[in-house]
Amino acid sequence: MPPQLARAKRPKRSEPRLIVELLPNISIGDLCRWKVFPDNWYSQHKLEMLFRYPWARNLIISRKNIEINYVSGYNQRIGIHWVKTGFGKPRPIFVCRCGYGARRLFLRYRFLACRHCHGAAYASQQRDSNGRKRLTASKLRLKLGGCPNITEPMPAKPKWQRRRT
Repeated sequence: MPPQLARAKRPKRSEPRLIVELLPNISIGDLCRWKVFPDNWYSQHKLEMLFRYPWARNLIISRKNIEINYVSGYNQRIGIHWVKTGFGKPRPIFVCRCGYGARRLFLRYRFLACRHCHGAAYASQQRDSNGRKRLTASKLRLKLGGCPNITEPMPAKPKWQRRRT
């Protein structure tokens, strides 16, 4: 460790840093894939997905914003900005409470915000070089349908996948 960091007196975190992969979230990509946005700027669409979002009673979606009615009775309104792309159709993006755009918003303490507002980090950011390699290998094993333990034998390769992968 460099001597500058060794001398630094930093306060310790009261709780461990959040991991993005473990937080419940809402993704704008999922909403686009499900085609839930209305065709015009004046209509609204009500979405109830208790299995996907168990913390939300319903989502009232318009092209300007999304109003989330939580099970606890709390309501939150999140703005939507439509970003121009070079392919013709604009793409929606959430506007977080910090004012920046985000593709995913994460739930913590009964409100949705981007990962920077919650102070969350990815799992790979909290590991060293060997830990990142092990994490990648375990994710690949889970994707192939096997056990994430590295000591277990490698699961069989799917028919459609390259041998190199």
